[in-house]
Amino acid sequence: MLIDRCIKFQAPEDKDRLIELSMSRIEPEIVVPKWRSALDEATREQDVQDFLEHHPELLPGLHDLHNGPLHGIVVSKFPFGADYKCDFAFLTRHSMALQFTFIEIEDPSMPIFNKDGSFSQPFNHARQQIADWRVWVEKNIGSLMDVFSPMFETYNALDDYKDFRFYLVYGRRQEVETDKKRKEKWSSIEASRDKKTIVMSYDRLNLIDPVKDRLIVCVYRDRSFWAKPELLGQN
Repeated sequence: MLIDRCIKFQAPEDKDRLIELSMSRIEPEIVVPKWRSALDEATREQDVQDFLEHHPELLPGLHDLHNGPLHGIVVSKFPFGADYKCDFAFLTRHSMALQFTFIEIEDPSMPIFNKDGSFSQPFNHARQQIADWRVWVEKNIGSLMDVFSPMFETYNALDDYKDFRFYLVYGRRQEVETDKKRKEKWSSIEASRDKKTIVMSYDRLNLIDPVKDRLIVCVYRDRSFWAKPELLGQN
C-alpha cells in the first residue's frame, strides 16, 4: 500500500498499523450483512457515520471516475467555506479530470414523507443544504483547490478539468415503496436530477464495485489530512 506523504499520523506506530491493516482483505460477505444490521439498528446519524468511517468502501461515488479516491483518502466531517461541513468528502480523477465529491448523510430513521405524501420538512431542508453547497462550491473552486493542495504535491492538478458531485443519503427504501403516491414523488426526484446532485436511500449503499485498496479516513486540521488513529488496525 502506497501512503502519500500528504497523510499525517498522530504517532509513528499509526502508520505501521495502517500498513498492517492494508494487508487484510475486505470481505463483502461479512461487511454487507453487518452494514444491514447496523442500519436497521441505528437510532441516530452518528451511528451510521461511525460505521461508514470504519467501512468507507460503502460510500457512493467512489468509482465515478474509476480510479477511486485520490491517494485513497476519504475526509470525515470536511469543513469548507465559513459555514459548511459535509459528512464525507474525497477527490477522484482520471486523465485530465478532477472531481470533488461531497456526501451528506442523515439519521436513517428520519421520514422522507409527511402523512399526506408530501416531502417532509427535514428532507426538504437536507435537499436545500445540498443546493447551498453547490452554489458555494461552483463559486469557490480556487478556495477548494487551496484546501486540498496538500494532495497535489505529487499530482499536478492545475490543468485538470474540475467537476463536482453531491450525494444526499436519506431514508429507507421501504418508506418509498409502500405507497404509490410516494413512489411517484420519489421518481420525480430521479427524473429531475442532473449528474451533479444525486439523492438516494440508505439501501442503495452496497459493495457493488470491487475494492482494490483500503481507504484511509482522515480529518482535515491545520491544513493537513490526519489519519484517524481510532480507525487503524480495525476490520
